[in-house]
Amino acid sequence: MIISAFLYMVYGVIWLLTEPFRILPDASLPSNIASAITTANTYLVSINSFVPVSTILTIVALTLVVEGFILSWKLINWVIKKIPTIS
Repeated sequence: MIISAFLYMVYGVIWLLTEPFRILPDASLPSNIASAITTANTYLVSINSFVPVSTILTIVALTLVVEGFILSWKLINWVIKKIPTIS
């Protein structure tokens, strides 16, 4: 229940941030960016036969999530220790 509430909050923030792009009738990427994405996709597909790129990206994402959690935990503890009545 808490996880679903958190996911709904993240969804709402992303929805709010992308609202200006969705309002415009002809929102599209510039051709240079689209061709760069296409070129990167061809490179990743060729590399993916030797090295599982999606697995590596998943591991990197999980590592960043864990490190973010550790950093936020340290930040919360630092704030708590800065309160004068708590030692």
